[in-house]
Amino acid sequence: MIRLTRAGLAKTTTKARWLGSLLGLTLGGCATSGPTHLYLAGAGDRPVVDISLQGDDHDELAGLLAATDRVIGLGYEYNTDYIWLRLAPGDRLVTIKRSIRDVWYRYDLPAEFAATDATSLDLAVRAFNRMVYAAMPEPGLVGKVGRYGDVRERIRPGDDQRVIGGLAWDQVADQLLVLYAGDGEIVAYADEIRVARRVKLQAEVDAWSLAYDSNRARYYVPLKGGAEIGEFDAEGRLITRLPLPEFVRAFDAGQRAFVRVF
Repeated sequence: MIRLTRAGLAKTTTKARWLGSLLGLTLGGCATSGPTHLYLAGAGDRPVVDISLQGDDHDELAGLLAATDRVIGLGYEYNTDYIWLRLAPGDRLVTIKRSIRDVWYRYDLPAEFAATDATSLDLAVRAFNRMVYAAMPEPGLVGKVGRYGDVRERIRPGDDQRVIGGLAWDQVADQLLVLYAGDGEIVAYADEIRVARRVKLQAEVDAWSLAYDSNRARYYVPLKGGAEIGEFDAEGRLITRLPLPEFVRAFDAGQRAFVRVF
């Protein structure tokens, strides 16, 4: 019979918890927080633009897409440092591993994801399980795609019928963020479909993409006129204007992690 003293039991429990935490990090993926970057893309023969919002280490990722490609959705996943791109007519996903400046995955999506004349079908990526959320051509619908390209169920957050202009994921609150094209309202959904909060942006916007800085609670949305991105605080107040390259049709924000565990 093995007997444990109180001290021995405490050591064993602590060790088990440490091992369990390490296993969870390894299986789920984890990364330390770093400075926020904004990633922007559009026409395939133009680079993916990397703008540091908390420093000056800007970058461009060029030559990774064909000239005929047209990016209409973008999502950044900081655990893996992947930039997910959705290519027109909306039925292809490409992942760029930013750290090695190379295309990592290419996935074909079913026909119901495609919309030939779409200018925006945005993406969001949940860091916890690397699930990709893709706006569907049908108003209000969001399709789910696993990290290896397997297509999951479609959802209708809040049973809303409005056209989706942009998607993002609040990594801190673990909520799906939907920007609606008609009135520029942003709605946060818990458990993917339950309304958790609403934010009305206090400026005229052109709602075709959405980015969110989860650590600083900042929304990024194209402003009316097409030349700038507005940075909004948690209450929807416009606090900063950023230049928007003319060719860009999708963007997302994410923390540049210093350490990653996969």
